Amino acid sequence: MKNRVLYIDLIRAILCITILLYHMGLLKGGYLAVCSFFVLSGYLSALSLRKVNFSAFSYYKSRLFRVYIPLVIVVFVSLGICLLVLPDITWISMKQEITSILFCYNNFWQSSANMDYFARHIDSPYMHLWYVAILLQLELIFPLIYVALEYIKRQFGKDVPMIICFIVAILSVGYFVYAYVTGGVMASYYNTFARCFSWFAGIAVGYWHVINRSILQRKIEDKKSIKYMVAVLVLVQVLFFVMGSAESKLYLVGMIGSTLIMSIMLDFVKATDICADIDKAPKLIRKLVEYISDRSYEVFLVQYPVIFIVTNLGLSSWKKYIIILLITFLVAECIKLAINSFNSKHYLKLSIKLVCGMLLLVFLCGSCYGGYRYVSAPDLKAQQEELEIEMRRLKQEQIRKHIEYDQEQKYQNEKQDANYLLENILDNQKDIDSQIEAIETQISRIDQMVVNLRITFVGDSVLLSASEVLYEDFTKCYIDAEIGRTGYAIDPILQYLDSRGILSNVVVINCGANGDCPDYIKDEIMNTLSGKQVFWVTTSNNYSANISIINYAEYHDNLHIIDWGSVSAGHSEYFDGDGIHLVQAGREAYSQAVFDAICNYYIEELEKQKSELEAQKNEN
Repeated sequence: MKNRVLYIDLIRAILCITILLYHMGLLKGGYLAVCSFFVLSGYLSALSLRKVNFSAFSYYKSRLFRVYIPLVIVVFVSLGICLLVLPDITWISMKQEITSILFCYNNFWQSSANMDYFARHIDSPYMHLWYVAILLQLELIFPLIYVALEYIKRQFGKDVPMIICFIVAILSVGYFVYAYVTGGVMASYYNTFARCFSWFAGIAVGYWHVINRSILQRKIEDKKSIKYMVAVLVLVQVLFFVMGSAESKLYLVGMIGSTLIMSIMLDFVKATDICADIDKAPKLIRKLVEYISDRSYEVFLVQYPVIFIVTNLGLSSWKKYIIILLITFLVAECIKLAINSFNSKHYLKLSIKLVCGMLLLVFLCGSCYGGYRYVSAPDLKAQQEELEIEMRRLKQEQIRKHIEYDQEQKYQNEKQDANYLLENILDNQKDIDSQIEAIETQISRIDQMVVNLRITFVGDSVLLSASEVLYEDFTKCYIDAEIGRTGYAIDPILQYLDSRGILSNVVVINCGANGDCPDYIKDEIMNTLSGKQVFWVTTSNNYSANISIINYAEYHDNLHIIDWGSVSAGHSEYFDGDGIHLVQAGREAYSQAVFDAICNYYIEELEKQKSELEAQKNEN
């Protein structure tokens, strides 16, 4: 195997593992490796220019077997498995999502889905396939780019095509920054035009290598200096992978920086003899690198469906990670064997042929079943539109309520929490018996007390769908709910409400249906709510987020869990078609669950104080 290929194998293997660790939640900046994959893809496509007779037919055929057919297999087989092992899953946008994958516009679909929550199921096993959509879109037009570059080279000189590719990459960077500033992370992350700067950077470097020597070597003749420089860049890239979460200030720098670093690393192949050092590595390590590299695409396709299924089966953390790794690589290997047996021109042993044939048959049967479920699934678009209309109505109602609160200054200078009421009652009692009697009276009136309790609700569209009943059941509540809201947005809202005097001593948070947030975000929320009683509602659709908040609550005495996930389990009559948002029966059950949790907390507190008073009385 040529040194250049060995070096690319090493890069591909590292990027493959990096993205896998990111999807497993172990490397928060691992998503940046996708930029490097785009660069590598553009680079390898450009190297096809070395062929004397470039054939668009051969190019598309190779992409069909290498990229598209494995994609279809993974989508349909994983769909069938999900529907079999997770029968309670409700997937209102399944048909739309899979259609977007098959027709290679999933990135645009996901972008619109993030702006419009109802267009998707938040825990889809296909959330990573936006990358494949962009990759296929770019590779679909590459033969046209090839023809254009060849024409420009003949007309204007061999260096001009590379310059044009660099200019396109720079323009794409500008659009990427613009999309981020005007639309946020999702608008910049999923947009083909905003992301193609990495791919064009790879084409530019690859095209230069076809016609010239290394760019770095033309500027720096000392190979040792180049090695030191690239070592620093590798260290920076590692820091990006470790620290560059999409919510951090490193997002823009990390995305652009990862592209530049990868472009330089590929040029490094031409500039130094490091490949000879790789070739000296132990054979076992080289074989392992080649093995992972050769299956990197299959591993990428398989990993998220595996993570999705294993996570929803409720396995513990360390078991989950081991099982995910084993199943991911096992299934990736099976897909590789099956596709190779179908497309191989080489002689294979009879035993290997039988194994490959059986695997191919299994995948074909699985694909047929998944394809049948996809075709036969009802189109719930009309139901989605009705849900959107209902959510808009509830949002307008929420705005109207906010205006009422502002006009009446309902919460200003008003202290109306249960602890205050109890303390005030006890302060007016002269003896222990009177205090015990006052507590018993308060317990008997607990329902009325909670109904009139000042409560602040903050959350996502699930909370919004329940808001109408909550306003009726909690007469002095304040609700701030928004479609698509995640935990990252909660703390700034709490601080804003606190600054306006709206934040009460009892806070209910409903967040997690749109994805979990890390513990440091939860720490910020709990720091803002220090000294207050916090009730966090679990979700009906996100098992991992539920486990995360339940475990987190063990370290905070003032954080209480309202386990809506368990309360609503098996009650399909509570939900709209997406299995997440609530119909009237679900709204009433949701409000009752909140009511019961708050009542039970204060009853426990009152009983505890009563026991202390009785113990004090017995001592006297």
